[in-house]
Amino acid sequence: MTTLEFPFRTGKVTIDLEKCRGCQSYACVEACTRFGGNLFKVEDGLPALIPSVEEAGRRCIEDLACERYCQDNGNKGLQITLDMFGLDEYRSKVGLARHGGQA
Repeated sequence: MTTLEFPFRTGKVTIDLEKCRGCQSYACVEACTRFGGNLFKVEDGLPALIPSVEEAGRRCIEDLACERYCQDNGNKGLQITLDMFGLDEYRSKVGLARHGGQA
């Protein structure tokens, strides 16, 4: 799997470029251009970052529009993973197992 990834303040964007092949809408590019930090362009038929990975992480406004648009109108190749800061401590405090079934 060929991916394009960049971290941002509270998570990570991952684009599965194999899923993007043949996409006609470029929904993630459109969403980021309309609502976000204008981080993507279409290059050789695939989404590509305009800024460097480091700069993209700083410029991302975390609006999640790129993922929503991709899922609704694209090839479902973009996924955002959000960190859950403090979740393990909270689950431990209230007696719940950690994510993955381990206590």
